[in-house]
Amino acid sequence: MPASWNVEALKAQAVAARTYVAMQGNKVIDDTINFQVYAGYAWHANSTRAVNETSGQTLMHNGRYISAVYSSSNGGRTESNANVWGGTSLSYLPIKDDPYDSIDAWNFTINKTQIDTSNLNLLTPESWWSQTRERDTTIPNNIKTWLYNNGYSNTEIKIVSIPTMNFSNQVTSGGRVRNGDITVHFFVRSLATKDFVRNTDGTIRLHTVEFKNTTAQRIRAMIGINLIRSYLVDSVRETNTSIVVNGRGWGHGVGMSQWGAKGMADRGFKVAEILQFYYPGTTLTPVIQYAAHPVSNVQEQVTPLQITNERVEYDAKNDQIIIRYSLNQDAPVTITVRDSANKVVTTLIRDVTRKAGDLAQFWTVTSVPNGTYSYTIEAKNSSGVSANVQHTLAKATQQTVQPVVTEPVPEQVSQPKEQPATSEPVVQPKEQPVASQPVAQPAPPKVTTPPATTVQPKSATPSVAAVGTRVTGKVSVNVANIRKSATTSSTIVGKAKRNQNVNIVGRTGEFYQVQAGSVRGFIHVNLLTINQRLSNKNHIAVVINGRVANVQGNALVRNNTLYVPIKGVADNFKMSYQWNKKTNRITVRDKRSNGIMDVNNRNATVNGKKVKLTQAPQIINSRVYASLRTVNETTKAKTHWDSKARIVWITR
Repeated sequence: MPASWNVEALKAQAVAARTYVAMQGNKVIDDTINFQVYAGYAWHANSTRAVNETSGQTLMHNGRYISAVYSSSNGGRTESNANVWGGTSLSYLPIKDDPYDSIDAWNFTINKTQIDTSNLNLLTPESWWSQTRERDTTIPNNIKTWLYNNGYSNTEIKIVSIPTMNFSNQVTSGGRVRNGDITVHFFVRSLATKDFVRNTDGTIRLHTVEFKNTTAQRIRAMIGINLIRSYLVDSVRETNTSIVVNGRGWGHGVGMSQWGAKGMADRGFKVAEILQFYYPGTTLTPVIQYAAHPVSNVQEQVTPLQITNERVEYDAKNDQIIIRYSLNQDAPVTITVRDSANKVVTTLIRDVTRKAGDLAQFWTVTSVPNGTYSYTIEAKNSSGVSANVQHTLAKATQQTVQPVVTEPVPEQVSQPKEQPATSEPVVQPKEQPVASQPVAQPAPPKVTTPPATTVQPKSATPSVAAVGTRVTGKVSVNVANIRKSATTSSTIVGKAKRNQNVNIVGRTGEFYQVQAGSVRGFIHVNLLTINQRLSNKNHIAVVINGRVANVQGNALVRNNTLYVPIKGVADNFKMSYQWNKKTNRITVRDKRSNGIMDVNNRNATVNGKKVKLTQAPQIINSRVYASLRTVNETTKAKTHWDSKARIVWITR
């Protein structure tokens, strides 16, 4: 549990951990996952205070120490010990709703087909084996690890497909899944002889592992405990090509929720109230004062933990976001994704120990809508560090490396294997009851966000640049590279010096499209400052081909989607625009593009081909509005919505 949390939550953790240790009696408690991984102490005033102020306190029931188990998050509902580990249900570990838990929603997507074998010569697998990769990364790797430990040791495996993965409707009284089905098809090659397992006709054999009505524990072990984070599964949605799983919580959900304890403490509850909520009917023993022990003043030299080279890529081929970063030492890492409203979308990993070096975390975004997402990378030791990187997901175009401030050189790194969380109590608790060392609280990650510019309120809203104004920007660093395309790996076609003004034509991802003299290219947004005030709190600016545009109406945000009047955009592009108000059909065309669409209908025709629009056109204030995605789909214009600056960029 992070030492920066409310001290009342830390006290509850100290009492629960102390009680769990006391219940073990004469057992020798080690520092492995048999009990609770312990990686050494790091003094912190908050955790020390929590330990001292609960000195000797434990939880009792009928004169005995209780089984004071706990998990990271119960997803909003606790579970019974009997449902998880069998045996008799304990009255102080009941099933009930938890309004204080952080919920910790999670989801993942499985592509059913991992390797398309239709174009592979199955008689000569040696010709394609080394170049062929699965479409997903994490899940196939987890399944391979499971297979290696269950009958396929000393082999090399390629996962061909995962056609089945679901859970039955039979759940525990706490709402957790019990059973399910999973099917995996795969190829096998011997590591010793390099021979392939073949059929009698010489083709490579397709192996199958299929479990019907097997335990949810087995399915979780195969898919990965950092993906199926709990058995509180809300839905499993299946299409012809993929399986999408949504759930809540992290860990078994029995006893105290660490995030729930934080929620209660933040609402003003004291340690006794927190413990009584999670372990009802128990007795908290009095504080015991022990003789003080001297503490050494020896200062240990500690190398600061650092996160560097953080950046985000979009892999359009596999529909995955790749978060890349580097660590200078081993550390537990948490990566959280938030949307433009700063709402947590998912936690990709929590307190998973990563080795020092260049690392990558993969997020399949098949079912994730386009938008701007921020990624917080937290690594923890005695001091804790964090890094934030923002990225705009636009699936129609391949987004590449998005630097945070400077332009780091992308490195080719492979995704590290997923590992179970192995640090102090803040980590995902194991499926076994665990104990911790309450004295040795790790210092929390200090989550930071990019600094925001504070504008002092004035008596009147600041005026904005007039329609027709050419948008320019001033270089804010000594030298800014002008690149051929919107990626830090593309060719440098020119340079701009500090305070040099350039014309800004448009925006692609985290790059401005610019013209500096005769040089056209892209400069990262963090290296330029726009000279004009384009927007204010009451006005969204629309910039078309580098000039402030009149689109015959205001740009509007509805359901987190930006809409613009389609006629105004068409007029700026000198396109023909027709709206048949009887049929509500809109036609926008010129020599380059011909788009035909209907109001409130996603079906459209573009250049003679039938397409499905991302959003249907709408009538707002007697005008036809289209989302930026629809503008892109029907006019082939490049679009970008900068929600922070309230600027719409459109180029064609």
